[in-house]
Amino acid sequence: MSVWERATRIATLAVVLLVFSLAGCGGGGEGSRGAVITVGTTADTTERDGAVSLREALQLANGELAATDLDAKELDNVRRAPGAASADTIVFDPVAFPNGQPATITLTANLPPLSGGNDTVDGSSAGVIIDGNGEVQELTCLTITSSGNSLKGLQVQNCRTAVLIDRGAEANTIGGTTPGERNVVSGNPGVGIEIRSVGNIVIGNYIGTDATGTVAMPNDLEGVWIGPGGRDNRIGGSTAKERNVISGNKLFGVSITGEATGNRVQGNYIGLNAAGTAGIRNNFGVLLGQGAQNNIVGGSAPGERNVVSGNGAGILIRRANTSNNLVQGNIIGPDPDAIEMIGNAYGVWLVDGAQHNVVGGTLAGEGNLIAGNDSAVVAEGLDTIGNTIRGNSIYENLTRAIATVEGGNAELAQPLLEGANPVRGTACPNCTVDIYSDEGNEGRTYDGSTLADADGRFVFDGETAGPNITTTATDADGNTSAFSEPVRGSRP
Repeated sequence: MSVWERATRIATLAVVLLVFSLAGCGGGGEGSRGAVITVGTTADTTERDGAVSLREALQLANGELAATDLDAKELDNVRRAPGAASADTIVFDPVAFPNGQPATITLTANLPPLSGGNDTVDGSSAGVIIDGNGEVQELTCLTITSSGNSLKGLQVQNCRTAVLIDRGAEANTIGGTTPGERNVVSGNPGVGIEIRSVGNIVIGNYIGTDATGTVAMPNDLEGVWIGPGGRDNRIGGSTAKERNVISGNKLFGVSITGEATGNRVQGNYIGLNAAGTAGIRNNFGVLLGQGAQNNIVGGSAPGERNVVSGNGAGILIRRANTSNNLVQGNIIGPDPDAIEMIGNAYGVWLVDGAQHNVVGGTLAGEGNLIAGNDSAVVAEGLDTIGNTIRGNSIYENLTRAIATVEGGNAELAQPLLEGANPVRGTACPNCTVDIYSDEGNEGRTYDGSTLADADGRFVFDGETAGPNITTTATDADGNTSAFSEPVRGSRP
């Protein structure tokens, strides 16, 4: 570098530092808004080469790299003062990253974590693929260790873990409510999105499919994994714009394990394409296991229902201490309009000691629609007890509607119907008896409930839809029986 070039660079840096200093003074100025850092190269480099790489942009946002260390051309891509104390936004130059023709950043190592807080990595106006080069290395490509950050508009592939939200990182958002803000987190040899912290949101993404949402591009393990430390996170939401498509994953679409609690999975397509017209199979759609408690899959509001269809098992609830989880309001087996049957092998499968979980409910919107599966709801195993299955619309399943096998739900005896005008019969003493109508021997329409007396006798005087009437019994411990044999109702 000549004396003249050196002097010019020093003068330029001095002006930049002065501007940064003035912008940051007197609160509420531009400095309070944080920097905008433009990534202008696909190279994964930290060299002074005239362009800011994604790695350098993250270092600037974290305060690990100072603006004074940049060359003059690199400085042209930084507006305002970046650093750990400011809310910075990283964007991508559409010349280097054309929208509609994504360019690939092939990583050489894990990217620096977002550690400063309240920063955004925004690829929504460009085409950005982050590739972990999984054939030769195992990377956690994007890591968040702070709170209030956002990742949107990115494709992340070939990583051991595409996105890790680590312990202590709270209130982060992965995705967004517009197509441009959608992340495509697919084709990873490990986990798509892993969450080990509190209050994070995953919305509007394709997880396990290609960018069109029509072809499987599997994550080999989980699409989304909420693990130990994961609490009060939300996957999806109550509007169509918040819907994730979580399909095509080789193991689980969504996995909630390890005493994770208070998490919600709502409004997603799990096992379907983006249009909801065909299956793109996850081996298991949703897993609640290994001690997960007090989580909700679905909800009573119409927008909160997941459509869980086309999977090996739709919802798997398993292992000891996996308890007090709610599966409510979902469509399990059909398409989103409940017209075409796409089906799962199991709709809901409770096994290996899962206890005191609830499938459905008798209040408005709580019942699941479970149809077109090989088996609708199965409670299996001696220690799988206290699981309540009430108020659902269960019909047109191939083999089993509600099955209690190998001691599941204490193999509570199903009621014995004696007639339908009014509905009457016997059940376990003091049990709650739910009344259903169906064209076959399942329970498409929930008609209401009554209590059996101390001798097990019950009578239901309410209206029934017919033509056939079936019933289930639920005891004081929460065990629900299989459906009774049907009797003909009053409606032809």
